[in-house]
Amino acid sequence: MGFSRGIWILYKKEVKDYFLSPLVYILTGLYSLIIGWLFFNYLVASKDLTTANLSQSILIPLFGNMNFIFLFLAPLLTMKVFAEEKKLGTLNLLLRSGLTDWQIIFGKYFATFTVTVFMISMTFLFPIILGFSGYHDWGLVISCYLGLFFCLLSYLAVGMFVSSITSNQIIAAILSFSILLGFMLMVFSVNATHLSLVRDLFQYLSVPFHFEGFVRGAIKNFNILYFFCFSGMFLYMTRKSLESRYW
Repeated sequence: MGFSRGIWILYKKEVKDYFLSPLVYILTGLYSLIIGWLFFNYLVASKDLTTANLSQSILIPLFGNMNFIFLFLAPLLTMKVFAEEKKLGTLNLLLRSGLTDWQIIFGKYFATFTVTVFMISMTFLFPIILGFSGYHDWGLVISCYLGLFFCLLSYLAVGMFVSSITSNQIIAAILSFSILLGFMLMVFSVNATHLSLVRDLFQYLSVPFHFEGFVRGAIKNFNILYFFCFSGMFLYMTRKSLESRYW
């Protein structure tokens, strides 16, 4: 079986399982309700409907909140990726199905990412609504969504790794959230030290530092590299976790 075909087969199965679960629709409804309410309030509070003002008072804080809320949602979406398979005893069957570890990981990873894209699809209406108010900085909109997608891929990679090391979904969700919150709070540790090297290290390791560049329209290579390395590291750790079952 080809590498991409194996991923595709598992991807279709995982996506189908996700959308047969009421959890996805409940989380999507709650997410859309919260973000829609925030968008409405930001729009009402914006007094000057210029492109610059709409970006500063609506778009940037809105995407910041969209990103923050997924700190809670990503662990809920990934907590059962491997933990449930372990609990039901089907993980060993999956590992012996002829699919490689990487095919299993990527199949589940892309399926979970598809669900997150579905969850934020309702927000695609917001830039259109701003367009009726004269907003035309579409480059910033694309940059914001790109940054959000990179963050989601990183969060899901963490969640998948944690799910691979436990059979308890609740523990997986709590531990995933704790790790993600730790990377989020690193940005506040910058002011806790006077050592420039340590300060720069904490700043570079924090997710908000790199996400901030995207929401301000500055797409830098080092920000993209950070997210690729971040996601890649946790996906690699997931593979090592799956490999440990053979030992």
